[in-house]
Amino acid sequence: MAAVRRFLGIHAIPSHSDLALLLSWGHLVLAVGVRHAGALAALGAAPETAQRSAPAEYRSVVAVRAGGPEVLEVARRRLSEPRRGEARVRVEACGVSAVDVQMRQGLSTYPPRFPFTPGYTAVGVVDAVGEGVTAVAPGDRVVVLTETGGYAEYVFVRRHPMMRIPAGLDAVEVVAVALNYLVAHQALSRAARIRRGQVVLVTGAAGGIGTAIVQLGQLLGLRMYGAADAAKHSWLTDHGVVPVGSRGADIVDAVRRLEPQGLDAVLDGVGGEWVDHALAVLRSGGVLVEYANPGSPGRTLRLLLRAVRHNLAGRGARIRSYSTGLWRLDRRPLLAAWATLYELLEAGRIRPVIAGRFPLPEAARAHTLLEGGDVIGALVLIASPAEAAEG
Repeated sequence: MAAVRRFLGIHAIPSHSDLALLLSWGHLVLAVGVRHAGALAALGAAPETAQRSAPAEYRSVVAVRAGGPEVLEVARRRLSEPRRGEARVRVEACGVSAVDVQMRQGLSTYPPRFPFTPGYTAVGVVDAVGEGVTAVAPGDRVVVLTETGGYAEYVFVRRHPMMRIPAGLDAVEVVAVALNYLVAHQALSRAARIRRGQVVLVTGAAGGIGTAIVQLGQLLGLRMYGAADAAKHSWLTDHGVVPVGSRGADIVDAVRRLEPQGLDAVLDGVGGEWVDHALAVLRSGGVLVEYANPGSPGRTLRLLLRAVRHNLAGRGARIRSYSTGLWRLDRRPLLAAWATLYELLEAGRIRPVIAGRFPLPEAARAHTLLEGGDVIGALVLIASPAEAAEG
């Protein structure tokens, strides 16, 4: 299958330079190198109005201030027509991610201005387009990397990455792939340049991104070790991953005993002290891929500087990163990864682990569960009443 062949050939993708590393972490590229090609690029004429009537108002979930899940409230907004260069998407489902939780807490490289609507990804149907939009037309089913604003019944897309998807795919699975599998794919391919049969450690291995890495790792024939709480070890074992605990020092001891030659890669979505633990178990020439949110501009900068100093010193293992914010420099790798991943999804080669589906107004409940740390897989909010919701 073409998608599998492309994915199994990912080791040929060039690695980041130190400059790319500096630009990638924490969306430090917000004002640099914006490329509009790909999201709303011309693909043929499209009508400017939807065929179905739209409501006067729509619901969205708003974080009214920084704090716990209780700060999430449902608001009603007037539904406006899309402006020039803008597509209006009627949302079917939106993903619930750790970055949404962190932004709600005010912990981000670029903390949001409150009040704001969280939601990093959404899937839905274009129901209206503004003047000049020719890439999509009303009736097109699309996935969108919203970054914020996804927890809503409608989103407006101007320049964020958006791609048509097959109508038959499950909206919940689509939105889980949109972020979790995107990060997993790019961490493996673009950052780690992983090769078939290599040995890796995945932190947070039973989370949304962790389970995605595990499934893609299976396609690559990787030997995988997983760091996760004991309650999740049975899931890891069932999926061919060797559990090595959850405490950093214990994991270092276990991995050194099991893999005395060291690991080829550590894929880390936890951050913090994990940087030191990861470097301790990597072989010479191995790579630590960081995709965790450091939590503040200061922490991001310190981590970036440490990575650059470490890599320049040539101390054996390397530190690289992946951030979805790289689309602002070049959106083509993101769109190519999506195309491959949705082909794999449609073929049944990947199947997102869904921990729960919740109606849009229950966003606070979903955040509470995610913060509790007991979730295996992804949580999704259902914005369309046509989708069945389950806790």
